[in-house]
Amino acid sequence: MRTLRNAVASHKVSHAYLFSGPRGTGKTSSGRLLAKAANCRDAQEGEPCNKCDSCVAFSEGRALDLVELDAASNRGIDEIRSLREKVGFAPGSADFKVYIIDEAHMLTEPAFNALLKTLEEPPPHVIFVLATTEPHKIPATIGSRCQRFDFRRVPLEAAIDRLAHICDHEGITCPREALELIARSATGSMRDAINLLEQTVDYHGRELSVETVQSGLGLSGDARSADLARLVLHGNLGEGLALIAAVRDDGLDLRQFQREVVACLRRLLLMAAGAETTLSLTKEQAQEMKKTLEGVGKEEIVRALRAFGQVDVRADPLSSLPLEMAFAECVLAREAAEARRAAPPPPVERREPAPARPAFPSPAAREERPAPAAPSRRRAAPVSPAVVEPGDGPGEPDADIVPPAVPVPAEVSALREKWPAIYQLARKINFKTGALLNSGCAIISVDDNTVVFGFRHGPLAEKMNSGEGGAYLQALREAVQKVLGAAYEVKCVYDPQAATARGGGGGGHLVQAARELGARVIGSDDEGETP
Repeated sequence: MRTLRNAVASHKVSHAYLFSGPRGTGKTSSGRLLAKAANCRDAQEGEPCNKCDSCVAFSEGRALDLVELDAASNRGIDEIRSLREKVGFAPGSADFKVYIIDEAHMLTEPAFNALLKTLEEPPPHVIFVLATTEPHKIPATIGSRCQRFDFRRVPLEAAIDRLAHICDHEGITCPREALELIARSATGSMRDAINLLEQTVDYHGRELSVETVQSGLGLSGDARSADLARLVLHGNLGEGLALIAAVRDDGLDLRQFQREVVACLRRLLLMAAGAETTLSLTKEQAQEMKKTLEGVGKEEIVRALRAFGQVDVRADPLSSLPLEMAFAECVLAREAAEARRAAPPPPVERREPAPARPAFPSPAAREERPAPAAPSRRRAAPVSPAVVEPGDGPGEPDADIVPPAVPVPAEVSALREKWPAIYQLARKINFKTGALLNSGCAIISVDDNTVVFGFRHGPLAEKMNSGEGGAYLQALREAVQKVLGAAYEVKCVYDPQAATARGGGGGGHLVQAARELGARVIGSDDEGETP
């Protein structure tokens, strides 16, 4: 790291550092190198000389001024208090005493509080290095007193080069293709890659090949995974299921086989999208992949990637059913899409356009229109129709059907005069109740101390009776009892004529505002007008 090298070269090393990043990316190793460089007697441009007594002591792991603390097992306040007591002692032979706290996010809150005081006023001879894989768990008070460096996963080519360097120094013969398999399996963790290489050498010796590395890593090989990727994209159900069964019967790791199929599908998607430059392919591999992609759309590759990526074989690693289901779903989806494309389009029904009619006649047309003849029948005055239970009515009444004129009982007329007060009080008690009462509702009858409210729309009547556990009906009952000054029960029913049976004060807030401005409602029975 250039920043750390420059700090060492200029003798401006900070008192605390926070190294964060994924596992195996060199956080702890970088802390050791920083301690080695900071205490080197003859550092060149921030790099340790590896020759002085201090560098030799750090290289051999016997430097007394390097203290490593595993916070995962020493996370309590007692360990941090002990560390604070030792911080005050001067270094033994080096210039700086370096404390590396690994997995620092595992410290308890009291331990962080105890460490905070030391970070605020550190001795000049102490350097703290906090290494963590979860920097978001480090308190802000701690992180703000550290220089933070974020470590990233090691690129594939860099990991391969490092493994090749190790093989040259250790006398190991291994082709670069096999080293690439090891680096890919490590997923950017250099420590894991070195461990995998060491494990493979311990089992197969120092003469390694692609086949021995595949066997050591438990890989099934790219051949059958690539074949399955090709079969799923071209919709061959029988061969694909037989191939999965063969992989299972050979005792291969189905989880690893699934990962290889996903990797093959990913490479095919990159090739189909024109991003093949990101793949390290030979000419033969590129030609084979292009042949596989003939007649295959990108959406089919994405569908297969999603299906195989979501396969979970952890519950039963020996069962191939999840892989078979994912394969079958992709193939059947492809067949259904091809059937839809092959089906003839439905016939298009041609309809003659209806002649456009103006919504309202022009003023001239209204003036020239002759006066209408006397109607043969008059619209009915406000009536008290028969009560219809919610849901039993036929819906909206026919506009040509006019109910017979029935005189309104005096008690109903008296209650309708109190309708505005009932509505306003019910709305104040429960706002939603007021909204329902303002949607085609009227008092239609009084019987045995029960006031019956008719609703022009059946669903609204049902909602009044059962909405919010009866809260709407209770609000209306309270409003009626307070306005009338007596214990009345209320009942809400479906009544298609309820909107024209409401007395003064009806019509909603827009109609009320229009009346206040001097407007006259045309065609409204409750105003005594006839159309």
